[in-house]
Amino acid sequence: MSLPLPRLSGTGRLPPLCAAQATGRLSRQLVYAARTRWQSHLQSRPVTMSIFSLLIWLVGTLLPLGALWLVYRLALRGERCFGYNRAFLLLAPLLAAALPLLPRPALPLWLNSSTVAVATSKTGVAAVLLPVVQTEPVAASSAGWSAWEWLGAVYLAGVALGLGRLAWQVGRLWWLARRLPREVRSSYVLAYTGGQLPVSSFGRVVFWDETAHLLPAEAAAVLTHELAHVQQRHTFDVLWLEAWRAVLWPNPFAHLLLPALRLTHELLADRAAAGGASQEMVYPTLLARLAAQQLSGVAYSTLLQPFTFSFTLTRIAMLQNQVPVRRWKQWLVLPALGGLFFLGSHAALAQGGPVPSAAQQKAWQDDIARKTRIAEREDSIRTGGKYEPGTTQQVNIIYGNKPGEAVVTVTRVPVRPAPPQPTTSGGKKVFTYVEQMPQLPGGGGQAAIVNTIRQNVEYPKSMTKGNTPKGKVFAQFTVNEKGEVRETKIVKGLNPALDNAVLASIQQLPRFEPGRQDGKPVAVSFTVPVTFL
Repeated sequence: MSLPLPRLSGTGRLPPLCAAQATGRLSRQLVYAARTRWQSHLQSRPVTMSIFSLLIWLVGTLLPLGALWLVYRLALRGERCFGYNRAFLLLAPLLAAALPLLPRPALPLWLNSSTVAVATSKTGVAAVLLPVVQTEPVAASSAGWSAWEWLGAVYLAGVALGLGRLAWQVGRLWWLARRLPREVRSSYVLAYTGGQLPVSSFGRVVFWDETAHLLPAEAAAVLTHELAHVQQRHTFDVLWLEAWRAVLWPNPFAHLLLPALRLTHELLADRAAAGGASQEMVYPTLLARLAAQQLSGVAYSTLLQPFTFSFTLTRIAMLQNQVPVRRWKQWLVLPALGGLFFLGSHAALAQGGPVPSAAQQKAWQDDIARKTRIAEREDSIRTGGKYEPGTTQQVNIIYGNKPGEAVVTVTRVPVRPAPPQPTTSGGKKVFTYVEQMPQLPGGGGQAAIVNTIRQNVEYPKSMTKGNTPKGKVFAQFTVNEKGEVRETKIVKGLNPALDNAVLASIQQLPRFEPGRQDGKPVAVSFTVPVTFL
């Protein structure tokens, strides 16, 4: 669908004394047309989180999260920059989720060359046709759910299941910590498990297996290890990634982050526990012995931080590794993110970029107005200063690669005799352009009207994608001085069922803020071309 400014009528012939006034009016209307084009671009991308767009966002997280995981796996995993790795793994899902939502600001709008025809009549008013917005059959065209809706339902059910499982595990551990014998200390709580749980930690609670055979020095080292988890708040890290794993559960890379983070947590705690000179040789031996003695039959929550976590050989190797950290590997994150952002921007080239600054817009508008005056003078010289009967000036603007490169030409086109001025049912005049155009509640300009109509279009249930006629339907409606939508009609139809669908979508429009001319509310007519694919 697209919402053009209504067409204007007139013979296009001006008395010689009015030529200068017409030129001035044309320049002002070109400035309005340019401003309208920028505003429509800015407002043509509404945020609608439908099931389809939700699934597209989910697919869009695959590449960023996969690239970030490869950076960690190939470059960072073997380095002793444990704090950096921890932050990297925690931010990876957030970055992967945010990148598909960014508006791609890297590419300017004027990279897309286009041509806009602005026709003038003796009223000096310009009519700018907005780009056509296309529509095609969706779920409303058939009974029941579409494949996208089923996929969306499965995805949302998986998210609910994952978050519910996480909440159940947290509640179970909280209940267990309250039930076990506890000893409250200054910065943590020591809960004695009696062999029900291995030595582990969750939040401020250290689950201590008093049945384990540990020497006093070994017990002190193990407790120091668990307190490192408590003090560095590793439980919150686990909950954070567990929540993201539930949200991104179809993404395979989301399931690889948590084991990597757990290993990083253990390496951080191992470094704290083995930091003393007395533990330098004892701690790795203790780690290997307790890992070998772990009872495979003991079941515990995946939210716990057990001392006998797997990757024992990796942990011992990292404790004995004295190779300096290669800092250049940490900087690989920047080119990875830059490459991902460039790919996203390149894919969005057709969607355009941000609106330039006010100074850039003014310079662009002034350049077009100046070139328009030059083109009009050339046209006046060609015609000897006389207007050709039955024709009107058409100003053609070709936008270049950047502001200042626009090409403006003036041609003569034949015009039809002016039709009678339309009036409302009450006999009042209907305008095609006013100083303040009608707006939907909340503003948004013409783009908001187009998007609302597009969202309201429902395909007849008897039609599917295979048997839907293709083509355009031109509809017309009037927004009266009270802001009500009235006098909807089909100007050019395609199919009775589709024509009725377009009319129904227009009739569902909410009450407008009426248009105003000379400060008074007036009726304004609109024409809507709807393209069915």
